[in-house]
Amino acid sequence: MERSRRIRGGANFGCIVWLVILGVVGYLLYKIVPVKVASSEFYDVMQEQAAFGSIKDLKFIEFEILRKAEELHIPVKKDNLKITRGREAITVEAHYEVPIDFFNGAYVYVWKFDQVVQRPLFAV
Repeated sequence: MERSRRIRGGANFGCIVWLVILGVVGYLLYKIVPVKVASSEFYDVMQEQAAFGSIKDLKFIEFEILRKAEELHIPVKKDNLKITRGREAITVEAHYEVPIDFFNGAYVYVWKFDQVVQRPLFAV
């Protein structure tokens, strides 16, 4: 009978440790996943706008990309967005940083993004 008392108490501590670990992982995912999803969606917009580079004006492409960046709360401005059209390809570059605040300012991670899209131009 005495042996079962010692075994019973050990399992509760292990359960609490796993619940704490699970809570921390959940919190980290809660903070990181929205930033990754927004940056992926922004990259898709860059690809879409570059695909129409042969028929759209560069100013309009810039306007559409900056509008979508503002909508997704991505800190891209004219300064860190570069669009170049050559003879055979169009290149869209966006360089930006997104700060992620963990535990109410206890730690701030700055996630740097350097997204580059290059698409060939087709004669229309």
